[in-house]
Amino acid sequence: MDVRGLAAGADGYIVSASRDKTAKLWKPNSENAGFTEVQTFKGHTNYVVSVTILKKSDILPNGLILTGGNDKLMCGFLPESPEPIFTETSHTNTVCKIIPGVLPNTFLTSSWDMTARLWKITINPDHTYQPVLLTIFKGHTAAVWSSIQLSNNQVITCSADKTLLIHNILHGDPENSSVAIKKLTGHTDCVRDLAALLGDEFLSCSNDATVKRWSAGTGECLETFYGHPSYIYSLSVFCGTDMTNSLVVTGGEDRYLNVWQSSEQQVILQPAQSIWAVAILPNTDIVIGSSDGLIRIFSTDSNRQATNEAQAAFQEQVDNVNQVAQKEVGGIKVDSLPGPEVLYKPGKSDGQIIMVNENGKPICYKWLSNEGKWDKIGDVLSASDPNKNMHEGKEYDFVWNVDIEDGAPPLKLPFNRDEDPWVVAQAFIHKHDLPQSYLETVANFIISNAKTAPAPLPANQGYVDPYTGAARYVPSNNGTSSSGSNSQNHFTEQLGQVSSGYNKFFPQTTYLKFDQANTSTILSKIEEFNKKAGDSFNKLNQSQLDSLVKLCDVNNSPDEDTIKILIGLLDWPKDILFPVLDITRLAVRNKHVNDLLCSNNLIMDKLLPHIHDIEKPTNQMLAFRCLCNLMHHEKGELLVVKYYEEFLKFIQNLSNENLSQKPLQIAVATLMLNFSVMIKQSDDKIAIQAVNNTINVVCPRLTEPEAMFRCFVAIGTLLSLKYPPTLTEQIRDYIELMASNSEPSKVLSCCKHLMTVIGK
Repeated sequence: MDVRGLAAGADGYIVSASRDKTAKLWKPNSENAGFTEVQTFKGHTNYVVSVTILKKSDILPNGLILTGGNDKLMCGFLPESPEPIFTETSHTNTVCKIIPGVLPNTFLTSSWDMTARLWKITINPDHTYQPVLLTIFKGHTAAVWSSIQLSNNQVITCSADKTLLIHNILHGDPENSSVAIKKLTGHTDCVRDLAALLGDEFLSCSNDATVKRWSAGTGECLETFYGHPSYIYSLSVFCGTDMTNSLVVTGGEDRYLNVWQSSEQQVILQPAQSIWAVAILPNTDIVIGSSDGLIRIFSTDSNRQATNEAQAAFQEQVDNVNQVAQKEVGGIKVDSLPGPEVLYKPGKSDGQIIMVNENGKPICYKWLSNEGKWDKIGDVLSASDPNKNMHEGKEYDFVWNVDIEDGAPPLKLPFNRDEDPWVVAQAFIHKHDLPQSYLETVANFIISNAKTAPAPLPANQGYVDPYTGAARYVPSNNGTSSSGSNSQNHFTEQLGQVSSGYNKFFPQTTYLKFDQANTSTILSKIEEFNKKAGDSFNKLNQSQLDSLVKLCDVNNSPDEDTIKILIGLLDWPKDILFPVLDITRLAVRNKHVNDLLCSNNLIMDKLLPHIHDIEKPTNQMLAFRCLCNLMHHEKGELLVVKYYEEFLKFIQNLSNENLSQKPLQIAVATLMLNFSVMIKQSDDKIAIQAVNNTINVVCPRLTEPEAMFRCFVAIGTLLSLKYPPTLTEQIRDYIELMASNSEPSKVLSCCKHLMTVIGK
């Protein structure tokens, strides 16, 4: 079963922890490069997920092996005995990490009970061993995944709450003998592991697929390393004289073993999907434990490397996994898929999905009944386990094993590409009685592993993070627009929710805006790009960078100097401009900023080039979001309305390829909806027909359900005017078609209400 924990001893031996409820001791062979199992440690009643080795000392002449399990237990073993010499029960949840402390005979434990603990091994008068609790480290709001102690005795903890805490140790009883002095933020997902460097520096790794280097003294993130496409579970360091010659090893949920040294990175692809644990031996050989139940060791020393036959067998395993991933999708062989000739045959029903073999690549198509054609969705990529495509009698594009909890078998998570990841995640949570707080993690797992564009959000405004491609769900009442008598409850519904019989969708009376953002990620990206911008492109100092934070808070009016900084940043090269546009989108929600940027046509001169730049779809999408947010204050509204004809004409002429970007679809649809609200306030007949014509052309081309929904609400809003426009026969037929579909239900309900209005 899975090898979940590893520890390397000073004399070169290895201890492994496994889901088979045991830990094992392995000693290096004298005659070859292999290892031999010499002891199996038993004592846990459930999975063993963590292990460490305490060095030999006066009271521990042979050292001590410590294990932690999903049974909430911590066990101590002498290397020569398979039975524990003590069992500690203080933690109230899984003991997920154990690591030696700075002083002899001390160690740290981390637990899902949201605490870390510092212990010391003592010897009793009867010569038995006992762990004595010294300090409890508190302050996290979710599981503590790992903890380390620095040479200055400070303790660092990291958590599923996405933060790190720096603790000072005080004197007194364990409950009150520590204080958290700094809280470090910067990771955007669970922080999984830590490793100490020299001095006060240390590393962290996270489910956000990054490794960060920190200074405990200042609390600053000194550097961010990228190299994994998915979760990073484990981190190990062999310290040199500084970071440049230290050896860093990481493993995660992507088959990657990443080795970092001297600013260079080596990726060693593995046959197993999950690399749960990594460790470095004293001779710098690298040890990994993985989901296939095997321990593998990698060495740069040819004398310790495996035979040519063993290396060839390993490479063959890797190649076989790669070939399966390339040749199969959800268990379906690409060679068995129909060729492009199938696209000449009409689909059986609107929305039907088929896969086509195009030059050995599986391509996904969707049938559009109203246009009588197959619409290309994109390449189909393999799931983590491509052989499992059947679940409970139904065929799925993907069926994953999801490790929600160490104390239970993996759960099956099925998913089809035409489904909304957030709705599927919510159903998965309900089915397995999981905490609602898991929603974001499960949904982002689906998005990441299906390699699909983020789906519309179940709440707020369909926010998609342009930095990671990830969507974020924030369960709050802060919707996409101001409140009103017929305000946006329907924009915060999940797509799968069934609406009641009365029309709550239109007319829309207030503008929609894009509120949501991961401000720490935006600012981090600006800091990164600031280094690349060069002196000729308004490069900022740290004080100016810090002032940008104020622009993200709608209730905090920044000074004019900060706004001038933003204006200067809008001249950055377009390749690195997108975080600046995102800050602009947030900034214009503030009336003071809105007024200043709209004076003398300033903001429009900056945005128009990006509205028309089809080569940079992210910049284009963010510019459209800026327009939507500008309309929430009078000067911004007047400025956008001044250009509405130009925007409508451009939207009509967007190519299918350009409009295939789902975040852009939502941004464009939101702007058209806002234009329908604008017209409702003026009853301008020419403007009514102009907006109506654009919606009639664009709406049938949309594939994103949330964008389609917003277009239908815009149509309903136009039809509620004193001088309602005339709908084309095509759009009337399209509304009728969508009213006969079963999902998503709020689109269905809105179209049924539209049919009542237009008399079909």
